[in-house]
Amino acid sequence: MELIYQTLIRSFVQPAILVVGDLMIDTYLRGASTRLSPEAPVPVVDISSQTSVLGGGANAAVNLRNLGANVTFVSLTGDDYAAGLAAELLEREGISNEVIRCNTRRTITKTRVIAGQQLLTRYDEGTEVQPDEDCERQLIAMLEQQLPLHDAILIADYNKGLITKGIIDALEQMNHVHKKFIAVDAKQLSRYKQLQPDLVKPNYKEAVALLGLQELATCKARQMEEMGAAIFDATNARITALTLDEEGALIFREDKLLCHTAARPVNNPNVSGAGDTYISAFMLACLADAMPATAAEVAGAAAAVAIGKRNTAHCKQGELIAYFSAKDKYVRNSEELEALCNMYKAQGKKIVFTNGCFDILHSGHVSYLERAAALGDVLIVGVNTDESIKRLKGTERPINSLNDRVQVLAGLGAITHLISFGSEENDTPEPLIRIVQPAVFAKGGDYSRESLPEAAAVEAYGGEVVLLPLVPDRSTTQIIKRIYTTPVLKVAEA
Repeated sequence: MELIYQTLIRSFVQPAILVVGDLMIDTYLRGASTRLSPEAPVPVVDISSQTSVLGGGANAAVNLRNLGANVTFVSLTGDDYAAGLAAELLEREGISNEVIRCNTRRTITKTRVIAGQQLLTRYDEGTEVQPDEDCERQLIAMLEQQLPLHDAILIADYNKGLITKGIIDALEQMNHVHKKFIAVDAKQLSRYKQLQPDLVKPNYKEAVALLGLQELATCKARQMEEMGAAIFDATNARITALTLDEEGALIFREDKLLCHTAARPVNNPNVSGAGDTYISAFMLACLADAMPATAAEVAGAAAAVAIGKRNTAHCKQGELIAYFSAKDKYVRNSEELEALCNMYKAQGKKIVFTNGCFDILHSGHVSYLERAAALGDVLIVGVNTDESIKRLKGTERPINSLNDRVQVLAGLGAITHLISFGSEENDTPEPLIRIVQPAVFAKGGDYSRESLPEAAAVEAYGGEVVLLPLVPDRSTTQIIKRIYTTPVLKVAEA
């Protein structure tokens, strides 16, 4: 099943997506605070870093781009410094920028001041009312130009005034002609009923407001399971993906409940922007002809990857493929390995790497691998190929083939992933180390730092070489010698 998901995700590069939505810039001022201001009893923050990222509808565009799609973003900004910054950020993300600058507006910017891990204040700037008639006409003209060039459109309405009734009416007329896939993520979904969207994604709070219900602290799924007809009546959507945080998601086709997908567990989730990730992945899966239940599984995985990160709520295509690969211990190639390692590092996990032939697995190997795993969160093991072992140990080796060795090693709980290595040019694991860039490189105590040619590569990436003591009198060579020297017992014929 994981291979089916991976094939589906690789197809995300095919569609061209038009995104229209509120453009916002999220700016973070970070520093330390050790004193109060003499003017008032408020902390003084010595700013050490300033970071700006795309927010709002632009964040949805970034999510689609990170998942592999070709993306064009249409919006309105002011004609100011923040608009120029937004253009730079869109270009950096590889998103085609068709944002119109209007001198009657100011670009929306949300600035947060953070001391250590504590948010002290946020101040907002920008225009959050409907555009004037001239700006509205320019936006409609841009949509008329761009919609025919794309496979689908995502409307990301953060209720900041951008999407007017006139724009919705214009989109309805355009789609009568061009028949594009329409996805909507909006605070007020009922405004888009006339578009008959292919996909809408309300969260629980939005759905409750849409239907005029009371919010519940628990049992949200049970409350909403019977609401398919009411949701369809309010949205006219072909598919509704209703996200319920820790209770997963309910997927409806028109007024019928299709499935309830479980939330994927994430330690210390950073949920900001998770909805943008979810609808982006769901939309791309639908465009790749996935069934809604499959699209929901992929979208849930993408959101899990995003909220598992410490800093940013984006899921890259390679990370999503790696997420489904993570259940498979054997890593097939260096591209898959790199994506897995990037995913683990984004989650703040400490990677340990070790390598060996592991020709005949014995208690010394098991003890060594368990101690190596205890040095971090993820243990990746490089295993020499059969040809590599022959070059290193002679033509009589290996005793067991690579496939057999990997299958036995995969049964050990200490190991997270396995990958084979070795070539005529280089039988050391250095090429893998340059991909993994482990925090720890573990080797047995029969080696020294100086005898490991790959140690320099480990340390070049800031890693540590750790030598672990071996179990006495345990080695593959000794086992093979005992096999060859032990007399064969002859069983007397009855």
